[in-house]
Amino acid sequence: IILSLTIDISPPTTIRIAVLQTKCPKAYEFLSFMVDNQQTECNPCTIYRGEPIPNYWGSHDYPDRYFDNGRWGPPYALVQGGLVNSKFNTVQQDNHRPQILKRGMVAWAGGNSIHFFIALADHPEWGDFHTVWGEVLEEDMPLVDALVRERPLKVLEQNNPVVTNFVEPMQFHLEWG
Repeated sequence: IILSLTIDISPPTTIRIAVLQTKCPKAYEFLSFMVDNQQTECNPCTIYRGEPIPNYWGSHDYPDRYFDNGRWGPPYALVQGGLVNSKFNTVQQDNHRPQILKRGMVAWAGGNSIHFFIALADHPEWGDFHTVWGEVLEEDMPLVDALVRERPLKVLEQNNPVVTNFVEPMQFHLEWG
C-alpha cells in the first residue's frame, strides 16, 4: 500500500512510501488514523531535520562510530519528520527490525516515537534498533536527496549528538495512493 507524503513547498513535492502493512500492522493503523484525521490531528506534521551524507560516510579512514567525527557522522544521512497529533505521543512498535537499515527505508526514530526518518544511505552502525515500517519508492529518492541538497540547513552544535535541521521546517500532508 502506498502512502503519499506531499510537502507543502513550491513546487509541492510528493514522496511515495510503500508501507509494510503486513510486517508493521501497528504502524499502518497509526498512519491510517493520521490520514483519516489529518485536518484536525497534524499539529503540524513537519519535515524538520535534514542530515546530508558526508563525503567520508563509511570510510575506514575514520573511527567506527556515529559520533565525534566517526565514519557514520555527524551529519547522519537522513531526513526526519514528525506526526504530531493530540491523541498519540507514542506509537506501539512492530517487530520489523532489519539488521542493516538501508537507503530509502523509513523507520520510527528511537523507541515509541511519533517521529520518523528516511535513510539517505545504508546504516550498518545502528544494527536492528529501529522499526522499519516503509520504503520510499526508488524513483522518489532523488526528491528526498534534493531536500538536503537544496534547502538551507543549520547545524545545532549544542545538541548531544550534534544534529542538522532545516532552517525552515516543511509542513506536509498524507494520503493513500
